[in-house]
Amino acid sequence: MPAASGPADVVKAFQEKFPQYKVNYTRFVNDDRGNLKLDTALQGGVDIDVYFTYSQGAMALRAGSGLAADLTDRVKADPDLQVFLDTEQPRSYIDNGKVKALATAREPFFVLFNEKLRQQAGVELPQSWTIDEFRATAKRLTTDKTVGTYTLPDVARIALGPNYWYDGNRSNFGDPHFEQGFRLGREMIAEGTAFPWTEVLSRHLDAYQQNSFLGEEFHLWSTAPFNLRYLYDAKKYPHDFKVAFAPSPTVDGQNWNGGSFSNFIMVNPKSPKFEAAWAFVKFWLTEGATPMLKGGKMPALGNVTDEQIVSGMLGKEPEKYFDLESFRRVVLTSDPKLATDTRLTGFPEISLAVKQQRDLCWLGEKDPGVAIREVRRLADAAIARNERRP
Repeated sequence: MPAASGPADVVKAFQEKFPQYKVNYTRFVNDDRGNLKLDTALQGGVDIDVYFTYSQGAMALRAGSGLAADLTDRVKADPDLQVFLDTEQPRSYIDNGKVKALATAREPFFVLFNEKLRQQAGVELPQSWTIDEFRATAKRLTTDKTVGTYTLPDVARIALGPNYWYDGNRSNFGDPHFEQGFRLGREMIAEGTAFPWTEVLSRHLDAYQQNSFLGEEFHLWSTAPFNLRYLYDAKKYPHDFKVAFAPSPTVDGQNWNGGSFSNFIMVNPKSPKFEAAWAFVKFWLTEGATPMLKGGKMPALGNVTDEQIVSGMLGKEPEKYFDLESFRRVVLTSDPKLATDTRLTGFPEISLAVKQQRDLCWLGEKDPGVAIREVRRLADAAIARNERRP
């Protein structure tokens, strides 16, 4: 996160309450290069006390490499943090019974609509819909200038929920929803209703989608609250339309949300300043969380009001850039089923296999069935290999 998107204000408030501590915030951009730089710094002994992890693959690597301090006793001793011990709807990463990371944000997924283009196309704003209706809507919104959708929501995640890559001591990629997702994405790209995957890869749109959405290159955008910060900054990101909100579609009657509790805060076990680090972690999780709203981060503990969320996440003129009725309905009133993964055996290897095979499939170089069978083979091998390790 850029310091100006919330972290600088959290640091300032913390130092006002705890003047004995000084905090330096350093940004490592959350992409492959930034994560590599952070991992290298942690392993090389750079003076880092507290850091964030956003992807489950990075979480597995960092916790498995001894780069995450055990926070279990601190969490158990604090009444304000007991929710982080919940394993039914987890908000922490627990590795072999030890709490290694705490989610700072609740990030439900939703689908954004360009209201100008939606109204021109005569499409109703859905309050509930299926994945087939999502595809049909993308087709109706496709024009010679605008692709219907960037990509489709994660079909298997919506149908299967948390830990959906695993089935006992093997992978779960034999479940038909995985092939369904690969096939649906390939068909939509081929028919021109989803963004061409060649451009996604060449322009790195998997990490930077906001410019193409605001430039009306595509319409439907399945995303999370952190991207809302781009939609009310008219100086940096000019556009002339409002944005409306729809819930994620359902798949075969199932409605797990594609989002999760995330933005995990972790303490470096090598830190010589553990007391200061823990004070900062707790402050960020509790009373210090409000400034992060302007970066699209809803606190994991939910200790903010609806009006604080509106004013914090949607800027100073929310009615100018957003359809507030749909925002309240989809983001504030609903209670989506967030799917936070707790099993990470072989996760980095599996994640790489999924990405590589999906890319080959959506580039038209591999049949969806063949691609998902290769994912299953590689995932089974990764799980077996990692479970044999001491």
